[in-house]
Amino acid sequence: MKRLAKLWLLAACLLAHAVAFGQDFPNRPIRMVVPFPAGGSIDTVARTIAQQWENSLGQRIVIDNRGGAGGTLGTRLVAQAPSDGYTILYGNAGPLSIGPHLYSKVGYDLFKDLAPVTQATSAPFILFAAAALPVNSVSELVAYAKERPGQLNFASSGIGSGLHLMGELFKSTTGVNIVHVPFKGLSQAIPEFASGRVQLAVSTVAGMASYIKAGLMKGIVSSGTRRSPQLPDVPTCVEAGIPAFCASSWHAIVAPAGTPKRVVLKLQQTFAATVQNPGLRAQLMTREDMEPVGSSPEELARFLRTESDKWGKIVKALGLKGE
Repeated sequence: MKRLAKLWLLAACLLAHAVAFGQDFPNRPIRMVVPFPAGGSIDTVARTIAQQWENSLGQRIVIDNRGGAGGTLGTRLVAQAPSDGYTILYGNAGPLSIGPHLYSKVGYDLFKDLAPVTQATSAPFILFAAAALPVNSVSELVAYAKERPGQLNFASSGIGSGLHLMGELFKSTTGVNIVHVPFKGLSQAIPEFASGRVQLAVSTVAGMASYIKAGLMKGIVSSGTRRSPQLPDVPTCVEAGIPAFCASSWHAIVAPAGTPKRVVLKLQQTFAATVQNPGLRAQLMTREDMEPVGSSPEELARFLRTESDKWGKIVKALGLKGE
């Protein structure tokens, strides 16, 4: 009986400690790893959200840019961090859905080493064409490309990138033969668009905004189910009759596996409350064409499984290997 009483006392102490830990969290700054270099779109959005999220958490959020290997290096760092909620990842499909299929050794298992917290944002991809290309719709582009198999090129930010795979998804969906030309970043492809050597690219609106304004690029179709406020004349994948092209550019927050549930919920609930701020929502929608989400950990877990399966099939079908 004494042994049983001691066990009950120990269990009660552990429970009390866990409750106190969840209630006290966070009591020091949180490091949010962005697994890409500073200055890019995901970094900009992460910083914009973090500035508001700090108010709900009551602690500073320190952005730590750890780029490399398509975002997998920074993701591995988080997967190996202590499971206390003070190191989290602000990632996207690159390291969370594509990288594990693209690279032979990423150093983490998405479903064993990371704990879902919340989907942060969702945005449509847009298939863009050079302004000089004589097409203005999906049907016109498909007809034009099929008359010229292998003569049109599409740019991406690198082999195995989300922009590359979206281009491949468009190819398989419409049956066109267009050639992939990888760059280190789409900004490097702009001279090629101007010269006519490259005609197409998939990107977010934010990634092409300045080039649209300059008249270098035009939108053909959106991969989203809603029209972009910045490009209201561009039809969605459903409206254009190619629902298989529907997909999203998304950001998500994950923590190391084993992070206490109370801490995960504290992160998720404060994040969800933050992105309900009308000013922040308007800023993200207007500037980045991103819709804040704030889903539950369970919803994100299901979403990550679906996304991993989808992009994994495409990577395997193309026989892609990360460099």
